[in-house]
Amino acid sequence: MKVAFPYMGDIHLVLEPILRTLGADVVIPPEPNKNTVAIGTQIAPETICLPFKITLGNMLNALKSGADTLAYVSGSWSCRFGYYGRLQADILRDLGYRFRLIELRRDRIQEIVRTVVELNNGSLSGAVIKTLKAFRLGWWKAMTLEKTYKALRETLPLVKQPEKCHRLFDEIMKEITRAQVIKELQDISASIAHRFENLPRNGRTNVLKIKLIGESYCTIEPFINFNIIKRVGEMGGILEPFLTGPRWLGFHGFRIGKNEITFVQNMAKNYWRYCVGGEDANSVGHMILACREGYDGVIHIHPFACMPSTVVQPTLIKISQEYDIPFLSISVDEHTSEAGFITRLEAFISLLERRRALSKKSLTE
Repeated sequence: MKVAFPYMGDIHLVLEPILRTLGADVVIPPEPNKNTVAIGTQIAPETICLPFKITLGNMLNALKSGADTLAYVSGSWSCRFGYYGRLQADILRDLGYRFRLIELRRDRIQEIVRTVVELNNGSLSGAVIKTLKAFRLGWWKAMTLEKTYKALRETLPLVKQPEKCHRLFDEIMKEITRAQVIKELQDISASIAHRFENLPRNGRTNVLKIKLIGESYCTIEPFINFNIIKRVGEMGGILEPFLTGPRWLGFHGFRIGKNEITFVQNMAKNYWRYCVGGEDANSVGHMILACREGYDGVIHIHPFACMPSTVVQPTLIKISQEYDIPFLSISVDEHTSEAGFITRLEAFISLLERRRALSKKSLTE
């Protein structure tokens, strides 16, 4: 069985060792690029969102690379995302591709278990042992990735030479990719803070803190958001995403972190009583949390024509006004230019810096 799944951030670094340990061959499609968008746009429904088009192009590339099985996190809820895997599979089959579809959803647990047993030559005990081993390795990969992302976000605005920070980040990511046993990941994890601390500093001590909220794929995938976290870091701010790839996988794939999501959604209830899908309530809750934790601003990123992200915007604006916190909303589609995107970011960072400078001045007068 050669399994592929949609590319999103670095979740393949967690999923690949899990699936490989379970006994599957894994086909990782090329990172999203302009060609992926062009392929997806050509065969997708015209008005559907950009993440659908990118992941559809992804899956087509995976089939061309030899995948015979496609795996999707799926379900039946209010956001169209839950149906994307089935719709993409129909489009690809209409194009003549033949493959097995595995839907990772709660009501398909028996089918998933049967597949894992099948990968272990029908041995249930062998499947259980490999599953425990696979998820332990995946958990350590996810935790080490999270620690690396956090170190990058917090260090980048403070270093004299950002390119050295990027090189160190890439070096650690390669080490995480190569690590095959938990001891290697534990050693990498223990060294991360020290290695980032050794980078020469630029003298800045007080940096902007900005929260990133919005649609999952736009928040996590650097290609679609023009590497927004690194860009803001180079501009002198820490951009804290409400969601990362490993955390998305932990919740949507395995329901890890449910308590945190319940807490955030309860916080949103005074402004957003009923969830209409996607990350609407999470965006509201995390924006309120950012206001209470003293963030300097909030960026909301979402695909053009995304229903949950569009209908929640008036509420986000109301929170911005009531808490007096700057708010930037950016929608993206296949026509979004990188230059225009970066210009809006620069203007927003400049606004936040002026506000902070004025605030300091008023305190000293």
